Amino acid sequence: MPKIVIESGFVLNLAGYIIENMAKPDYVDVVVGNPLKEDVKVEAPIYSQQTLDDYAKKGLILEYLMEGDSLKDKLKEVKDIVDNALGKTQN
Repeated sequence: MPKIVIESGFVLNLAGYIIENMAKPDYVDVVVGNPLKEDVKVEAPIYSQQTLDDYAKKGLILEYLMEGDSLKDKLKEVKDIVDNALGKTQN
């Protein structure tokens, strides 16, 4: 199965990688951030909510966007969490 490498400190959204007719999400997108000191490989595409839950258990930050949420705001929110976890200073 193909993988995406999420580098330490990196944040991205996964909407294009979630197979909606299999995962049956009640959200429109997921922002994932890597607060770990090592890079993490994640499967793409994502077929189930369980896969996302497993990534959260491994330490990745997952924030779910609902209809009407701002992707830009969610990306910044997760980036701030990741930067704080890695001890990076805020600008």
